[in-house]
Amino acid sequence: MIVLAVDSTAVCATAAACLFENDRLVTYALTTSKNGLTHSETLLPIADGVLRLLGKRMDEVGLFAVSAGPGSFTGVRIGVSLVKGLAFAGGTPCAAVSPLEALAKAHEAFPGVVCAVMDARRGQYYNALFQNGERLCSDRAIDTDALLAELGSGPVLVCGDGAALLCERARRENLRLAPESSREQNALSVALCGYRRWSLGYAVTPDALSPVYLRTPQAEREREERMNKGENKE
Repeated sequence: MIVLAVDSTAVCATAAACLFENDRLVTYALTTSKNGLTHSETLLPIADGVLRLLGKRMDEVGLFAVSAGPGSFTGVRIGVSLVKGLAFAGGTPCAAVSPLEALAKAHEAFPGVVCAVMDARRGQYYNALFQNGERLCSDRAIDTDALLAELGSGPVLVCGDGAALLCERARRENLRLAPESSREQNALSVALCGYRRWSLGYAVTPDALSPVYLRTPQAEREREERMNKGENKE
């Protein structure tokens, strides 16, 4: 099976094409775009390009995997919309992957807690904790103090685009930054997690694929704030 995965939850857009045979990863190609263009401009070209690296075509893809959130509202929406569009024509199954789970996937061998954190702004992180490849909690939006209270004093590996910020704020010796090469989101881990979801029967149809937002989008929050101010004036 060929799996095409995309991630647009971080500053850079990534795509990965993977070939699985007999439930084993045979080969893969990974491309990252940091050219300053928007995700809507770069994501489809790099998805096409990564398939060409393996000598494959879009109509040969057997599963589409995508970071469906949490993350940047715009990035998540673009990634999910692209995958829905690509998968729709052939009714190809889709796997919605948590970018936090994908982040932790690269660090399953760490002998301690893996803390995946993405900067959610407004003093919060999108976060989930993992150990030995298993989840310790659901994806959530959490502030620094609440998260540090859960981490305790044992060894913790911190990964994600909020990792450096958390370690700087915490100043704890037991918190270790993940290596820069595997610290942030990438589509290869999304492909591996997506394939696992498919093998467990959790793939969905293109119609059923949808973004996962843990907080109200900023535009809606600002509208509610304006409405509340207007009601208070009355």
